Order: sequence, then C-alpha cells, then structure tokens
Amino acid sequence: MSKRFRQAIEKYRAALLRRDSSALEQIWTDDYFFVNAAGEMLTKGQRLANLKSGATILESINEEEDLKVRTHQNTAVARSRVTIKGRYSGQPSSGQYRSIHIWIKGPTGWQLVANQLTALAAK
Repeated sequence: MSKRFRQAIEKYRAALLRRDSSALEQIWTDDYFFVNAAGEMLTKGQRLANLKSGATILESINEEEDLKVRTHQNTAVARSRVTIKGRYSGQPSSGQYRSIHIWIKGPTGWQLVANQLTALAAK
C-alpha cells in the first residue's frame, strides 16, 4: 500500500472523528454513498447533514486487523475490521464491523467513492 493512500485513510478517519465537514467534502466524491450497518444507504449530502447536526458522532475508530488493500489502476478497494464507538443517524452504534472502502485516485489525490459497514456478531 502506498504511503499516500495510507495518509488518505488516516486523514479520513481523523476528519470523521473531528466531524470536519470541509475535509470530508473534499474526501468524498460528489456521488459518494455509504451503506451503514443497518443496511441504509446515505448520500454525501445526508452524511454531511448528519455530521453537522450531531446525529453522527464518532468517539473512536480502532483498526482491529491489518488493512488489506487491492489496487486496480486508479481504484483501490480497502477492507478491514474495526471497532467503532459512537452514533450513526442518531442511534447508538458501537461494536465491531467489517469495513469496505472504494477509493479512486484523481487529479487531487485519493477520494472515497463508497463505503459499507457490516456489524459482526459478538463472539
């Protein structure tokens, strides 16, 4: 995994934790979408509105296993297992999740096109 790609992931996590909507505005593509652990699909505009209103607040995001990345030309697919503590769309949402991110590399660097969280059953 390239150093720049790893930096893009870290910048994304930091922006989520800080609720930095201006940074996320740049990180997410205009057609970005997110599928949350409840299976709901949210657009870039909906996610930004949730962050600005306080409906989404993340207290922590911890990587529980090494991030695996596959690159295909200017596209990267990243997967990992994370523990998240916080709220999504106004609902408490803490636990372990499988995370998949799809990134593209454009003229301004890496941008996130889509991501999905799947809740993992407690073991």
